[in-house]
Amino acid sequence: MCYYRYVQVHSIWRRFCALGLLVPFLLLLFSCTNTVGYGVLQWSLPDLGLSTGDILPVYVRSNVSQVYIVEIQKKKVELPFWQLKLCRTKKEALQYAERLREYRYSYATSVLDGLPLREGPENTAPQVYRLREGQAVKLLWKGTGKAVYRGENRLEGDWFKVMTEDGTTGWCFSHGLSLFDERESRPTVRETDDLARDRDLQHVLNSAWYPEYYRTMVEQRRIDLEKMASGWGLFVGEKKGLARIELPDAHYAFPYSRLVKTGSNGYLFDGSSLSIYVRDAHTLAAQFTDEAGRLRIERFVTLEKTPEEIIAEEQLRRSALLEHVCTPGLRLHSEIYGTLSFTERNVFTWTGARALSPALIPAGAGSTGRVALRCFIDQSLKSEYEGVLSFDFDSAQEWVHFLYLRTPGGLKLEHIDSTHLKDATVLRRSVSPVVLYFAPEGHAEPQP
Repeated sequence: MCYYRYVQVHSIWRRFCALGLLVPFLLLLFSCTNTVGYGVLQWSLPDLGLSTGDILPVYVRSNVSQVYIVEIQKKKVELPFWQLKLCRTKKEALQYAERLREYRYSYATSVLDGLPLREGPENTAPQVYRLREGQAVKLLWKGTGKAVYRGENRLEGDWFKVMTEDGTTGWCFSHGLSLFDERESRPTVRETDDLARDRDLQHVLNSAWYPEYYRTMVEQRRIDLEKMASGWGLFVGEKKGLARIELPDAHYAFPYSRLVKTGSNGYLFDGSSLSIYVRDAHTLAAQFTDEAGRLRIERFVTLEKTPEEIIAEEQLRRSALLEHVCTPGLRLHSEIYGTLSFTERNVFTWTGARALSPALIPAGAGSTGRVALRCFIDQSLKSEYEGVLSFDFDSAQEWVHFLYLRTPGGLKLEHIDSTHLKDATVLRRSVSPVVLYFAPEGHAEPQP
């Protein structure tokens, strides 16, 4: 009876995950029970009427998305980990908020380019970050540190624990900072007329900005064709006064009246929630509030080649490799797993594969379809296999994937479950893999 109930509960849980209902379910669950803790806001959210030190109930901690789900004005809002200090109890949260109270509204901008943040409140402590001129930081609290000298002269100032807009923390000596109260003043801004001479902004306006993962795919030489397109990215839309962020799973539009510079590397799209921060010549971060009131940060990069060029090169590479592996006219045979043959345009015919259905090949999938190179293999598997062959059966709904290795006596295939795939990469083999050996028709089948 207990086992039957376990199976029922496990089955229901799997259905929630499969239907994409896990997060809503967790929200409902936590809204009806206890929170996972209390978050103390470390960087103000003026758009939502919140300041540093405000305490928010935290309902969900997502290590995957690196966000907390909190309640603001009776709405569930996602906030990045760095923006909240998570405390287990309300008492701990109140104690931490009290520590932030003295400098609750205090921010600063760097008056120097390269001003260091250090691990401790002394000039000999290791550096953890360098601020750009005009970059804003949040003052958390003042510390007791060692005096700072320039030659024989002692510099005026105090050591502050500070936080940057991406959550990096460190100790900074205030002699190189310009402090301000967020209720009374803001970092120095330059009007749009001056922006024509702003090299950073002109670079932003004249460059194409794509999702950060594009660069990762290029650097790793793993181009997922389903996740790359020229239409995804950040589009400033200066002439139209309409900025857009286009992502594979989301679309955002930001009508704005002008661009205003904040500090040396930040730009506000006046009239919208969108701000951008230039990290370097090839990277920027966009911060905005989405339609659900959640604060989001998306990073974008420039590329040496256009997405069209990268896609064309990847398609050419795959086509050449596939023709070499699945040569048109090649017929392979296995006593157990049938006959596999290839013809022009990557068409395959696989007959006599009843031993693989329905466990590996879906029932009713048919015996023909198209073969493709759609996935990559993790570095840990490259000593055993060359890559992944993906079979799209004409009457099946899902692709069937096999690791492959060309052998002197034929072809070795090993089935891969789709759960072992992440970002189009096979991460690991199955615990009990099904391995298939094929030989050219008329030759002896190779042995394991």
